[in-house]
Amino acid sequence: MRQKELCPSQAHSEKRWLDASSCFDSASLAIIASEHNPHSPIQMTNNELRELNKKRRVHQIAWVTRDLEKSMKAWVDNLKVGPWAVLTFTEKTLKYLEVDGRRVTEPFKFLIGISWIGDIQVELIQPVYGPMIYQAFIQKHGEGLHHFKEFISQDDIDRVLKEYREKGIEVTQTGQFKEDFHYYLNTEPKLDFVLELGNCPLLNLPEDECPTYPPEKT
Repeated sequence: MRQKELCPSQAHSEKRWLDASSCFDSASLAIIASEHNPHSPIQMTNNELRELNKKRRVHQIAWVTRDLEKSMKAWVDNLKVGPWAVLTFTEKTLKYLEVDGRRVTEPFKFLIGISWIGDIQVELIQPVYGPMIYQAFIQKHGEGLHHFKEFISQDDIDRVLKEYREKGIEVTQTGQFKEDFHYYLNTEPKLDFVLELGNCPLLNLPEDECPTYPPEKT
């Protein structure tokens, strides 16, 4: 096969690049190459990755279910995980719900149960009605593991969301409950799981807003 010939200006430009490249180590060349390609991420060293991830915190792991009470009972009976704080979310309690970039104006309802294993919060979610990503997930995958949630401070959330958008990862659902805000990201096409980000405050809620399962024995 005939090799592609370079015009004089191309050949001169390539020679200058080859001459200059001998002055840089491989790490510098990788950075230079990435600057010429805005879609090519700069690779971090293993030590940089270790230091970054020492500062990160996974707050929650969550499952979706069609029957919250049945699932909570199974966790208590089989894994000894409990008790569970049970919350009901509707348009009256969850503000600013957006799904796929659209503000939800119609009624919606979903239930969650919250428990803890060490420092990790366990969440079970039952969609009831209305637009939300949980029901769509069950229809596509069935019940099971849905997401894990990373703590991001309120001061950092805009910057972090911008970094994900630059990778083509957008917010699929967001909302606010009291001081707690959440952002689900469409990481599933790239990573085969859903990532949630939020400020993860510990809310002290009264029993009438947040009953316990199983009920306390009297």
